Amino acid sequence: MFSCKTSAPEDTILRSSLRSPISLPIGDHNSGCKVIDLNFHGATVHIGEISFFNNYTAYITIKFRKRSLSGFPAPPDQPRSGSVWHTLVPKTRLMTDPHCENGGQDFRIFGPNQMLADADDVTGLRFICKQPSPHWKSFGIDEIKCYSRADMIQTPRSSKQEDPLAEISKSAASNITLPNAGNISLYLQNLHSLSSITAAALTPSLTAQALGRFDEDNCYEINTLAYN
Repeated sequence: MFSCKTSAPEDTILRSSLRSPISLPIGDHNSGCKVIDLNFHGATVHIGEISFFNNYTAYITIKFRKRSLSGFPAPPDQPRSGSVWHTLVPKTRLMTDPHCENGGQDFRIFGPNQMLADADDVTGLRFICKQPSPHWKSFGIDEIKCYSRADMIQTPRSSKQEDPLAEISKSAASNITLPNAGNISLYLQNLHSLSSITAAALTPSLTAQALGRFDEDNCYEINTLAYN
């Protein structure tokens, strides 16, 4: 599941420019595929996150091109490294159903967890947008932004962040030493025995004390007797 908020501040947005989307036709028909190229004005960048607003694109693949590793020309049978497009984000579904509107205008973010490789020394990005449904007159992605990896705020990637109070509770619990269960059982048995002995010792005295209020010098108070 994708985030709805980037972890990078606004001042880490990389300067870039877009070429007009190119539709790939099949004869006289629309293939349902568009290619959008983005470059960084001749600079090489380190990309941490990519964000955009979907515009009814059903599937997207993102590729990147790296800076040439050397200034020497490549052998005739091998392409130059700077001209090879590598897959950065594999084909990913953006809409639940290409024929339905769900997800068609969502804000999307792709970070390191969705990328197949570190986007270092990048000279350009290519977005391959696909929409197989004929229900939409146009499709693509809007407001594309790339964020520098070197300056990004390092935040956890999990959807839930730990509660500070929970962390304190865990720490306190780890420092508590619980007594032995056998010692607790023996203590409870001794306590029960002591309470039984105490109750047995107090019962006669309580009975005598209760009856003593009727007894005065081995005789009964005549006024306290009841006659039936």
